[in-house]
Amino acid sequence: MCYNQNTDNTVRRNNMRTDGKRSVCAGIVERVKREIALGIITEGERLPSCRELAMEMGINPNTVQRAYAALEEAGFLVTVPKKGVYARGGRGDPELEAKSTLASLRAAGFSRPEIEAFLDEIYAEDSHDRGDGAL
Repeated sequence: MCYNQNTDNTVRRNNMRTDGKRSVCAGIVERVKREIALGIITEGERLPSCRELAMEMGINPNTVQRAYAALEEAGFLVTVPKKGVYARGGRGDPELEAKSTLASLRAAGFSRPEIEAFLDEIYAEDSHDRGDGAL
């Protein structure tokens, strides 16, 4: 994403792209999570409104609203009524974050066996790194 600071201290995002394997909503969720983790989006920083981001991306505002709701549920964002959407510092609840990620994968069209295969790969790599062969 490309950032432009506006006079009202909001961060504008341009060039958000998603690949064909995941939904636009899941793409927004993952991108914002990554940028918060990397410190590109800082605690207390105001994000564009749903309407603003939707107009920039050429998508339905409901898609952005779903992404923001998932991010808020996972603890990455907080909505202040009549003020806007702001980044929270730190990470959210790990269980909620995991559930949100799994829900995003399901919403992106991945089947349960595909998601389970991803988990098997992750745990296989972990056990291989430890050298114990256990899952």
